[in-house]
Amino acid sequence: MGIQREVRIDLLRGITLLLIFIGHAEFTFSATFQHSRGFADASELFVLLAGMSSALAYYRPNGDLSLKRPWDRAWRIYLAHLLLFLVMGALAAWLAIILPPTEAARDMAGFLAEPGIRGMQAMLLTYMPGNLDILPMYVALMLWAPFIFLLHDRRPGVLFVISAMLWLIAGLGHVNLVNHALDTGHWFFDPLSWQVVFTIGIMLGIRIKNGLDPMPYNRVVFALAAAFAVIAIPVNLAVFREWVTPPFPGFYKELISKTNAGPLRVVDALAILYLAWNIDLVKRAADWPLLKPVAMIGRHSLPVFSVGIFLSAVASVYMDLNARASIVAQMAILVAGCAIQLVLGWQLERRRKRHVSLGSLGIGSINPA
Repeated sequence: MGIQREVRIDLLRGITLLLIFIGHAEFTFSATFQHSRGFADASELFVLLAGMSSALAYYRPNGDLSLKRPWDRAWRIYLAHLLLFLVMGALAAWLAIILPPTEAARDMAGFLAEPGIRGMQAMLLTYMPGNLDILPMYVALMLWAPFIFLLHDRRPGVLFVISAMLWLIAGLGHVNLVNHALDTGHWFFDPLSWQVVFTIGIMLGIRIKNGLDPMPYNRVVFALAAAFAVIAIPVNLAVFREWVTPPFPGFYKELISKTNAGPLRVVDALAILYLAWNIDLVKRAADWPLLKPVAMIGRHSLPVFSVGIFLSAVASVYMDLNARASIVAQMAILVAGCAIQLVLGWQLERRRKRHVSLGSLGIGSINPA
């Protein structure tokens, strides 16, 4: 059962990666697509699943505080972020030379104007334009992961209270980290808020690690989750399209805040994950040959996510320069972008299996990540 559930996590992570690409590509339908899934989007689901995967990979029942493996992962994510930052900076510089101003070039304008100081700030994670503040959040979350493991073994109730209180204080007080690249001056994904989503994911993953069902089926809970997830779709879409105005706009904005992981977003993400986990079709789909490439990109989420961000930037440049692009052209780019990610996942999975085979023969080492 554990292996099946790991495959299911990979499948769901793979789906979220493709959804993130579509949402960031700035197609004419991207924004509506983002808001047509309810209060939560792929980000909340991906962080929940990342927490579950982290527990499966790094948690050791009743173990002492072990920093090495989670912090090694944080270091690799940090390096991937810096590489992605350099690639996006090079893309912006090239675009600034050969094309009229584009959104990608504007996002990196501060870096291109002051590469020295902005580059240093980027290394310190205090300068993150556009979509380049997502991986830094994961760096912060992975640094927090060993302490989640330790607290869970000692006092799981205390862990949840600490996590919830930190989320509440950060949300109500708008406590955040510095980001000089954005007009707000802070991180778009506040790790002090988003840690509660990650912590819940880890707690679910630990249940799997201990041989328990992380989200056991209950008819009443399933019905409530389905009702909430379904109702959230027209409500969120109607507000986004300005068909209706919520009675308390400021309060509603806090409830759906993406920066502070608003409560409606967290509840919606948990409802969607609960439904996906307990629907028989999803359980069976994890083993369908047609969907195995999607599960593969979920297994190799870091490189696929990084490539997906780059591809979405390229797509957004095309859309910036071709505002009236036909739906056929947009769908062609969408299909090509998804195909590139699927091929990358397939190649990375082939390499992983080759390393596993060589390792079993004593020829090479196996990368535990």
